[in-house]
Amino acid sequence: MNTILIDGINYDLPGLEKDIWNRLLNGSLRYKDAFHNPVVANVNAEVVNLRTVVLRNVLPDKNQLAFYTDIRSGKWKELHMQNNISWLFYDAQVRLQIRLAGKVTLHQDDLIADGAWATSTVSSRKIYLGEEGPSNKTTIPTDGLPDAYQTAAPTIIQSKAGRKNFGVAVTTVTWMEWLWLNSQGHRRAAFAYNNDGSFSAHWLIP
Repeated sequence: MNTILIDGINYDLPGLEKDIWNRLLNGSLRYKDAFHNPVVANVNAEVVNLRTVVLRNVLPDKNQLAFYTDIRSGKWKELHMQNNISWLFYDAQVRLQIRLAGKVTLHQDDLIADGAWATSTVSSRKIYLGEEGPSNKTTIPTDGLPDAYQTAAPTIIQSKAGRKNFGVAVTTVTWMEWLWLNSQGHRRAAFAYNNDGSFSAHWLIP
């Protein structure tokens, strides 16, 4: 049988692919969802870098997902040099792992970044108000924010000063792998995306 039964539902490979994207979309919308804080991996000149990010946006019809970051950060600079990226999601409750790989496009002064900034909360914008960028050395433990924002949130008008430091990293997925860890036998599948958005898929031995 070329299907798998999960929670009473039979999935073939196209159905499974749709379910993955639905789970990713839920992860972007629900901050307590297991998929809300994935790990991304990219390379610089020396090593592979791993970081936890917030899944901010998912566009299943375009095979895209995105996170926000400070454009002064190391990952922004690294992705400018090498735009290959991998994502790792894991839901411990259902023992489901999703791995994705693709190419990143960076958006800072365009409609995509403007739209993301416009829908960001003031509390989210606050982290972009630091006078120095991430990874700068400091003599004290600090978040780098001005003293005025240590005990109070900025106003909407004050938060606009962080816009120049705000960027969106959008991944167009080229490959995806699904792994379900099950006591009665693990199951695994992979999906490869074409330029037109179509995909090929096959089951794998776990």
